[in-house]
Amino acid sequence: MSRLALLFALTLPLSSGCGATWSEPFDAASHGALSGVWGSGPDDVFIVGGDFTQSEILHFDGSDWTDMEAPPLPLLAWVYGWGPDQVMAVGVDGGAAWYNGTSWEVLETGTDEDLWGVFGFGPDDVWAVGGDASDLGSEPVVLHWDGTAFESVTIDPAEMPRAPASLFKVWGVGDTLFALGQNGQIVSWDGTAWRDSPAGAGADQDFVSLWGTGEDNIVAVGGRGNSRIGTWDGSAWNTVQPSGVGGLNAVSMTTPDVALVGGVNGFVGTFDVASGELQFEETLEGGDVHAIWADEDGRHYAVGGRFSEPMSGLAFVRKGAL
Repeated sequence: MSRLALLFALTLPLSSGCGATWSEPFDAASHGALSGVWGSGPDDVFIVGGDFTQSEILHFDGSDWTDMEAPPLPLLAWVYGWGPDQVMAVGVDGGAAWYNGTSWEVLETGTDEDLWGVFGFGPDDVWAVGGDASDLGSEPVVLHWDGTAFESVTIDPAEMPRAPASLFKVWGVGDTLFALGQNGQIVSWDGTAWRDSPAGAGADQDFVSLWGTGEDNIVAVGGRGNSRIGTWDGSAWNTVQPSGVGGLNAVSMTTPDVALVGGVNGFVGTFDVASGELQFEETLEGGDVHAIWADEDGRHYAVGGRFSEPMSGLAFVRKGAL
């Protein structure tokens, strides 16, 4: 099984029910797997993905989707930015690229390990994380970008008691920054070093992604055999195991009360932060949902696909409040 298949090939979610209407903005099946989505606004949205030989990047200008000239890198797994001309994407084999508003430029990362996530408080303070998810004896990759170059950052193994081989995503708000990955491991940055941030007794499977609305309101999602959802209240994590739902890969929040989550086999649902209840909303055709992002107008973008050969994409848009 390929490293991407290992990361994304999870079990079927069992929940069912009626949900909101989602629409396909373009023919995603004609593309490779679509792995990440981010935008600076409703008229500036980037989707990244591809396959093992060539990355793909799509852009929405508020009216039309176009295929951008992608850098000569394999699949790009995640994208984040700070404006229309300050966007970074990272991917497999240590690939990274920067968009300056005109073209994509390949960045030297100093690693050939897969990079699964990228986030920054600004274009000169960026974190990328990854690792070989299939090599359980290896250590995660953590890189910091200062606006000029990447520097490798080592995490003390004592701060990772769950011994993850890979971290999958990194995200922060205010003075809070977390990275998470295999075996339910979460670490936080204290300004000097990465420290263990225990996710509770329920965190016995991988965490894949996280998002929040404030330093005291963050949601992390994951799971392999079935879903795991962790919530951060500003002082501690609590992890629940919703029954009857497969692994989750994606989360986005626009209000403090509810998170929109997505996972295997097209599952999309809403998670009530206060009650801990996960409610099925829709099944999106085309594979696994890997990323969800929302613009300021309340439009949600869900992307994903099939991450084993032959790869193909999934892309849907949802309008209206949750």
